[in-house]
Order: sequence, then structure tokens, then C-alpha cells
Amino acid sequence: MGELQTANRDEPLPIPAENLVFSIPVRDLYLTKPDAVSLDEDPAVKRKSKQRGILTNKLTYSNFEAIAQQLIEKSIITVDHMDIVDPTKRKVGAIAIFPRVFYENGHLEVHVDRLIVPAMCTLGKGYAKFKRESAMSLGRDYSQILYVRLCRFLDLHQWRIKLSDLKEILEATSYERYSNFKQKVLAPCIEEINQRTDIYVECKEVRVGRAVDTLHFSIYLKQDKTNQPNQKQLRQEIDTDLRESILTLNLPLRQANVQAILAKRYTFSAAQQKAILAEETKLDKFIELDYKIVNGLLKIKTTPTRYIASIIFPIKTGEAPLKLNF
Repeated sequence: MGELQTANRDEPLPIPAENLVFSIPVRDLYLTKPDAVSLDEDPAVKRKSKQRGILTNKLTYSNFEAIAQQLIEKSIITVDHMDIVDPTKRKVGAIAIFPRVFYENGHLEVHVDRLIVPAMCTLGKGYAKFKRESAMSLGRDYSQILYVRLCRFLDLHQWRIKLSDLKEILEATSYERYSNFKQKVLAPCIEEINQRTDIYVECKEVRVGRAVDTLHFSIYLKQDKTNQPNQKQLRQEIDTDLRESILTLNLPLRQANVQAILAKRYTFSAAQQKAILAEETKLDKFIELDYKIVNGLLKIKTTPTRYIASIIFPIKTGEAPLKLNF
């Protein structure tokens, strides 16, 4: 679906004329080899790790029939209205994102409803890329959620989040005391992620008074961890340059510099450029990100425009995630 995405959020989202069809080799859905599991590991984690092992002959046509049925049932979402389809009428109902799923000769044929494609394209701009093998190797649900979220901030190498917000993300709000949350959720997750995945993470606690208020994660690819001291020194130098020189310029000068940079290196829409120049917080954030990209501190996997847009213009999620507005 990447071919349908656009960095310009003001462009109308495409609705294909027909449903999209994907043919997925079943072998791509499994690890090439099962990860080693410690003998003293949690039994529930052991069971999950075993289930994510090599594809065996136990997975028969009847198994895939059940898988197909579950995929269709779990993809049904409620629709409140669909302005793109017909802006003059209100429509309510339901859509099955995957209306048909078939299995034959080692391949899953997955159909995607054409009307859901605009929403999926929009969501894709805010998603993180991560290694499937690493995500599947994690036995704890908390670890899987945390790993994917950490990968979103891998380019920045750091992520600050309120403790209360992290509990919401991990669906671990039942742990009211931080000591219990740290012992049962946070520490085991970090240990498992560091042992099994392609990233290395450290966590520092930021307190307000005696209570932990915020957590500061430092995130690196393991292959880049050997360069961590140099990267840390470079980041400190760049932060100093930003604070002591560029960001100390008066607002009109900063706006003039950014306007020239936008015209030279980026493809933001006119509305996006206007918003960046008009709002000082967006302006300063753009200056920081552009400076770090130019100096090689950020290794981005998309275009600079798309990367910065995902941070400065984040996609807002509604309170009811199963209700999508078109």
C-alpha cells in the first residue's frame, strides 16, 4: 500500500476501484527457527515462544480455515459516517477490513476492502518499521507493545513518556504502585527486549518529589551500540549549537531561514509550510529536526518531508478506536 501513500496530507486519499488482494506465503509468517527459551522462564512465555516456532505439518487446511475465519471476524469495524463516499448523506454500519481470506498451496490470499484503504494509508504514515522476527520472538504481550513503540523513536534514540501514559499504552493500569509495575512489567520487558531483539534500551526514572513521574528511554540498534559514546557526544554538541546559536535568533530571522530551507529541501504543502512558519513551537521543532538530519544524527527510513511531517503534524486518534471516520 506504500505506493498509494503521500507525504502531502492535504491531498485527497485514494479509493481504489476494486478491493486489493495480497498473496502471502505462509512460511513468511513464521520464524526461520525457534528462539532458545530459558528453563526458568515463565511457563506462559514458554508456551507463546513455542507457538511462534517453525511451521510444522500440524497446521492443516482445517487450521487455516479457522485462522481465516478469525481474521475476518476480528477485522469488522463500525462506521459512523463516510464523507468521502457521499458527503451529503450520513451512513452507519460495519465494514470487514478483510472480507475474504483463502488458503491454498502454502499461500494466504487476503482481500482488503477498497473503502478502508484511505484510512490504512493515513495510519501507515504514523506507524513504525520493526523487524518481524524480533517482535515474534517476544513472549510477553507487554514486551511486544513496548518494542513496537520504542522502534518509532529509534531515529531519535530517545523517548520520554509520562508513567501514566505508558501504563495506558501497555494496558497495565491495574498496577497502581510503581514498584509493582516496575517489577512485574517494565523490568522484565526491558530485559526480554535487550536479550531477544535487534535493539538495546535503557530506562531512567524522572521523579517529581519522591514519586516517579516520567520515564526516559534511550534506544539504539545493537549494531550501532558500539558507537553510542560518539553519538552521545555528537548529540550534546548539536543540542548546544541549537540552544546557543540558532534558536537564540529572533523570530523573524528564524522564520526567514526556515522559509528558505523549506523551499530548497522539502515538499510540504502550502498549508503545512504556513503552519510551520506561523507556530513558534512547530518552527523550533522543524529547526531541530532539520539540523539533526543535515548533521547525520538522524537516520531516517522515509523522506525528510514525511519523517518531519509525522512529528510536527501527528495523526490524532479518536477516543473510540473501532469507529473510523472517512
